[in-house]
Formats: sequence, structure tokens, C-alpha cells
Amino acid sequence: MGQGSALSPILSALYIVPLLHLFECRAQALNLDTSTFSYVDDGLLVFQRKTYNKTLLELTSSYSIVSDLMASFGLVMEHDKSEIFYFSRVHNDSNPELDLLAIGAFILKPKTYWQYLGFYFDRQLFFKEHVWFYSTKTLTTVKAMGMLGNSSRGLLPLQKRLLYRSCVVPIATYDFRLWYFSGAPTKAQISLLATMQRKAALWILGAFRTSPTGGIEALAGLIPIHLHLKKLAKQSCFRAAMLSSQHTLLSLLSAHNSKGAHPYLQFLALLTDAQSAWLRSSLLDTEVSLLNLTECFDSLYPEICLGCRLLDNFPDHVSFHSCDHFNGRTRKLQFRCP
Repeated sequence: MGQGSALSPILSALYIVPLLHLFECRAQALNLDTSTFSYVDDGLLVFQRKTYNKTLLELTSSYSIVSDLMASFGLVMEHDKSEIFYFSRVHNDSNPELDLLAIGAFILKPKTYWQYLGFYFDRQLFFKEHVWFYSTKTLTTVKAMGMLGNSSRGLLPLQKRLLYRSCVVPIATYDFRLWYFSGAPTKAQISLLATMQRKAALWILGAFRTSPTGGIEALAGLIPIHLHLKKLAKQSCFRAAMLSSQHTLLSLLSAHNSKGAHPYLQFLALLTDAQSAWLRSSLLDTEVSLLNLTECFDSLYPEICLGCRLLDNFPDHVSFHSCDHFNGRTRKLQFRCP
């Protein structure tokens, strides 16, 4: 089967699941408290310890078990692609290496930042590297868009705005919920994104570089980036109310908002008062927002199904007029009552 096939991740999961099950059995026999995650062919071993000595010892044992199991399954483990990363709340904490020469691997040297599935993690989970990477990427994109038009030729300002909102903003705000939540230090991250949006507003309007940021954003029809993030965060919180009861996210919420989902081992209701006092996360924001939500949402409500929607039942009562921006016309929506 070729790479990129739709069946490739399914068959890969069916092949790897027995390996993960055997690993958990052997890890329990050796009293190794290890959490395993897998995304297609990317595996992850997670340990939580207070000292590095015990962490390195258990990590070496777990890595040896995985290596032996993969060899018995006829799979090749690429040791040169293995990485190690430590999370620590202590500033300037040590970052020891992991010696795997005894099991035929390499000496793994931890990095300052860790990239996994498109996310950039730092040791203290401030996600400054994540924001810096995507803000720099979008800033480069905005500068490259300059060849598409300026104040005298090329794309119209309306088209420039549409291009920026459609192609740049989603990249800049990619998984912003990792670092944007109540109580999180977000000043540096928002400053990077604001710089990127200022460049975009100058390009859209063809304004001078000394123009005030608030004015050019208003003329370009761009909401300030901190308000845009606030809007997206509120939408993501309320979107949890529309999830089905089998969704994994609901298993992390309290019983009031879980819709009967089976609770996870570390879901919010099991946290102690001391743990809840210092906890800051987007999950807690979702919990608080859902508690204040008065409307009821059902993702499988009959009125959203095909054939039951408003336009399906009353097509002759609603008419649309197409928008023509070049002639100054506006879009109109009219309802006709019988």
C-alpha cells in the first residue's frame, strides 16, 4: 500500500495496537508507571517523576521493552529519530542526557524546544516558541503578498483583506488555546501577533508606516488581534456544548457538563481544592463557560438534518440577492410571509 493512502493509518493502528497492549502488560509487571500515546507511526512515552534519576532509569527500561517488541513484530525502530524532552516548572533546571548505548541506540540529548504534531513546546509550557514560529511564518507570508498589489495597482483592498483573513489568520492562531486562557501570561505572544497584523493592515490599505495601528486596523476592517483571540476562545468553549456524548473532551469535564461520558482518570471533578486553586488551562475556561450557558445544544437535533432545515421546508418564503461590491450594492435577505 502506498504512502498517503486513506487505509494506511487504519491498518497501521490495527498493527500497532497489539504491540501497545503487550508493552503495557510488561510495564505493569515491572511496576513502570508509563503512559503511552500513538499517532499513526509516532509513539510517545510519558513519565511523571520528581527526580531525574528515577525518570531516566524507568525511561531506559521502557525504551528497551519497546525496542524488543518492535523487533519481534518485524518492525524497524529508527533510533536516530528518537527524542527526549523534560518539562519542569523550575527556572534553569538541569537537562540531563539519556544514555541508550547499552541497548544499541544513541545518547539522546534533550532540546530547548520540542516539536510534536505541529506544536512547539518549551519546558515551562509558555509556548513562546510556538507563537514565535507561526507569527514569523505569517509575517513572511504577509511580506510576500506585497507582490500581489500595492496602493496603485494589483488586488483591491477588499480582496487583500479577504486573502489575509482566509490564508494568514488561521495559521497565526493555529491552536492558540494552548497558551491563551484565563490567568496565562500572554502579553509577549499577543505582541508578536499584533506586529504581524499591523504589517497586514499597512499592506491592505497601502498606508504609511507611521500610521497608527488602531486607525489602520479600523479602516481595513480588522478586529484587534487580542479581541479576535477572545472571540475565538469564547466560541471554542461554547463549541464543547455541541459535542456528542462519546467525545473525549467531555470525559475531562465535570459530571454536570460531561453528558454522561465516562470520566477520565484525571478529570476536573477528581481534583482536590488545592489543585483546583492553582490550575490554569483552557479546559477550565470551557468548564466555567458551560456552567454559565443557559441555552441547550444538540448536535443531532432534527432541524439541522437535510430536509428539515428552514430553507428546505420554506424555500419559497426566503430569497437572496447577490452582492455586487463594485457597484456599491449590498446583500439583501428578504422574508416573504404567505
